[in-house]
Amino acid sequence: VMKLVLEELCLSAGVEIRFHTNVRAARVEKGRVTHAITESKSGREAWKAKVFIDCTGDGDFAALAGCGFDYGRPKDQATQPMSLLALVGGVTFEEIQPFVRRGSENSSITKAKLLSEIRRGGLNPTYQKPGIYPIHKDLFMLMANHEYGYKAFDADDLTKATLDARTELWRIVDSLVSLGGRWENLRIIATADHIGIREGRRIHGLYTVTQEDLLNGARFKDAVARVSFGVDVHSVEKDEDSTEKSYNRGIRSKPYDIPLRSLIAKDVDGLMMAGRCISGDFIAHSSYRVTGNAAAMGESAGRVAARAALANKLPQEVRIG
Repeated sequence: VMKLVLEELCLSAGVEIRFHTNVRAARVEKGRVTHAITESKSGREAWKAKVFIDCTGDGDFAALAGCGFDYGRPKDQATQPMSLLALVGGVTFEEIQPFVRRGSENSSITKAKLLSEIRRGGLNPTYQKPGIYPIHKDLFMLMANHEYGYKAFDADDLTKATLDARTELWRIVDSLVSLGGRWENLRIIATADHIGIREGRRIHGLYTVTQEDLLNGARFKDAVARVSFGVDVHSVEKDEDSTEKSYNRGIRSKPYDIPLRSLIAKDVDGLMMAGRCISGDFIAHSSYRVTGNAAAMGESAGRVAARAALANKLPQEVRIG
């Protein structure tokens, strides 16, 4: 439903939607991005604009434009693992209720119970905090795997990670089915067509969101979003996954602001970012990377870009607040 709603909203606002099109290059003149070069079934095309927004997640367009970026944790560039999600069915909520996560209040309990069941079926999953999330009375989302050591911008790595993850998801479901009882009719309905990437490039912006901003609950005059989601670093190494502080790193963050400056590229003009590829450090990224925050950043970037284009200004010249 959300896909349809968003498409209808875009079309009603006069947005020209183009699917099945990939960005391949950026044209930069006198330090300003002027064109995005794409390829599709229609061939190679050049798109001219006054302001561009990189929402690729991995900062692909910004990198093509020559922007500097950070990747992974500082000491070795290791990144959070990828995960492939699956839709499962064949069981009802009532049957598997003790293992279903609903909200955050029972998260650790249901994850521990599900992990125990998978192990009882003879398999130790790569993700030590697996979860089943309700979508409908007999439809659930299963998140139960981690793929370590793969690069977000390497096609071979993405392929290998996807193949391994899909195989593991089937093995996990088979292990649960082997237990019989409540799990006997569990089935995979679909696996995602693209593996979930938690961490790609973090493009250098006019401001870098830091761990200190989280600790201090930073406020900014040019705030475009307020983040309340805590530090969530999925362990970069499998051996860390079951440790006590493997996710929040012992860091207690406060709600903090995302400033507009972190959405504006530092190294070229006329380019903004939204989502997990904005300018931030390794720890801060683990907090702001999630969907709700990305949506708020995307809305803000779009509004600022539109105002800048209409006024023939750069994004950093637009006053907000």
